[in-house]
Amino acid sequence: MTMDSSSSEVEQRFLVNLAGIIDILSKHLYSGPQVFIRELLQNSTDAISARKNHSKEGEAPGSIRVTLLPKRSEQQPSQLIIEDNGCGLTEDEIHQFLAVIGQSSKKEFLENPTHDYIGQFGIGLLACFMVSDSICLQTRSVKQADRVLQWTGRPDGTYQVIAIEQSMAIGTRVILTAKPEGEEYFTDNALQRWMLYYASYLPYSITLDTASETGFRINPQPAPWLWSDYSGKAFLDKAIVIGEKYFRGPFFDTIPLKTRAGKVQGLGYITACTSSEHQQQHLIHLKGMRLTKSSQNLLPDWAFFVRTIVNADDLRPTASRESLYEDANLLAAKEELAEQLIGYLVSMAENEPEKFQHFVSCHQMALKSLVLENHYFCLKIAPHLTFETNLGTMTLACYLEKYPKIRFVDHVDSFRQFAQISTAKQECLINAGYSYCREILTLYAHLSQTDIEALDPQSLVSQLNETELDPLLLARFINKAKLLMHDVCPNISVKRFLPAQVPALYISCEKKFFIRAATKNKEQSDDLWSEIIDSVIEPLESYAFSELCLNANHSLVMSLIQCDDAMQLAKCLKIIYVQSLLMGHFPLSAHEMEILNEGLVAMMANSLNVVSSSQTQH
Repeated sequence: MTMDSSSSEVEQRFLVNLAGIIDILSKHLYSGPQVFIRELLQNSTDAISARKNHSKEGEAPGSIRVTLLPKRSEQQPSQLIIEDNGCGLTEDEIHQFLAVIGQSSKKEFLENPTHDYIGQFGIGLLACFMVSDSICLQTRSVKQADRVLQWTGRPDGTYQVIAIEQSMAIGTRVILTAKPEGEEYFTDNALQRWMLYYASYLPYSITLDTASETGFRINPQPAPWLWSDYSGKAFLDKAIVIGEKYFRGPFFDTIPLKTRAGKVQGLGYITACTSSEHQQQHLIHLKGMRLTKSSQNLLPDWAFFVRTIVNADDLRPTASRESLYEDANLLAAKEELAEQLIGYLVSMAENEPEKFQHFVSCHQMALKSLVLENHYFCLKIAPHLTFETNLGTMTLACYLEKYPKIRFVDHVDSFRQFAQISTAKQECLINAGYSYCREILTLYAHLSQTDIEALDPQSLVSQLNETELDPLLLARFINKAKLLMHDVCPNISVKRFLPAQVPALYISCEKKFFIRAATKNKEQSDDLWSEIIDSVIEPLESYAFSELCLNANHSLVMSLIQCDDAMQLAKCLKIIYVQSLLMGHFPLSAHEMEILNEGLVAMMANSLNVVSSSQTQH
């Protein structure tokens, strides 16, 4: 088949199936049919703003009135009438803006940074077809005040414009007749609910008239970002009431937020308790119209403890108008909001330390995450963070006042091994075995040029003092001890250290910790899991370090060094070994539990024998 060349050169236009477009809007763009309420209120608000921007002073203030006529019968379904005293439309504007999809009457103003218009896509009116089979729009324009026009649109893509003989003030009236599946949105409760949801903070008076109540005011209170009559405690009290209305409290504090980028303004709520919800929640408005109560990340990821009620005058919505469009302006606004939160936290840490410690107890992980993300924040906040040490919990600032060098151990079990020795030596050691602690200490030391030292179990052995015992005697004892202990702990050394009451330390690396825990699990597993555990730990055995370090300052150890009875020596060494495991909070294997039990039984039996012998002699 060949195509005629003359017909192929003629420029053609796409055809639009309006019914298909409406189906796409209802099922894929909008969250539900209720958005028709938002779109109508938005159009009325924009029309009032347009009249306000291009009219003389002294005119009546803008207002929107919504009237519900209830369903009387199947032949007389519910009707909704939305009236405003905005600028109205001329006949040319009706053809240009209502009959062309994607053509918004506000487009010529959107490039102006001071525009007051909410809508901009030219598709909002189509949302009405989700609940009505026709849209009747009556309008009288400020530009053509001698005519009242009526536009009637249908979902099949046809429309009609006629002039009507009717008295009407300048503005626009939209009349919707509910189709059967749309009736649920034409009720008193549904209208009140969704109008309050979307329009509580629109700048012009909105009233709802129904059969049950006339003149219900949708937005009687000023928006939180426009409060000018409140300050101090009065501001805080009123802000808390609004916050608890929209979010789950309680709240630790409330702070005002304001940015130049995007002209964002509103309130930030700091939650007062630790939450497992790491999704952000924000009540976002665009020029007073609510977009969403969403988890959109208006703030950095670390600020999941902040809830916001904000309005943006200069950010762009997506086509669905249910989220913000990600562009350079939004990113700049996010950065400004993050800087304000950081400034708030730094000020609290420096000026209200008790309040800050309360905050840290609620949101420790979020705060530590921020410390690692922002160098300025790290320098300001890290000194106020608390760390566990062998001398008790203290802030990093308190630690550095007494100890110019940061010394830490980055494993909780290793810290337990070091703690007693460091305390006896009057040294302070930080336990950095918890989340982010090592990273925070390392980063802060780098930024503040503070000396820092990370200790590990092997370095602990090197810090212990050598003994003054005869080298030959010591070597003979160690060789004998290794032979007797080969099945439990083949690495044995003798050092002098404090406290003298501790007979031995069991020192091991992280790999050895893992191997011990895995071996403990293996004892309670079936053959399959035992084989799997063996395959995991066998490659680590050759790299794992562990050692039983005996304390030559302890009288029992000195007696053992002189002991020639191999059986007694083996029993005592194994008991000391198990005791050192318990002191280090290590899990005991079945074999080690057996050693402990046998030792306790032997000790009690020996004690009873001594008592029995004493009684016999008497």
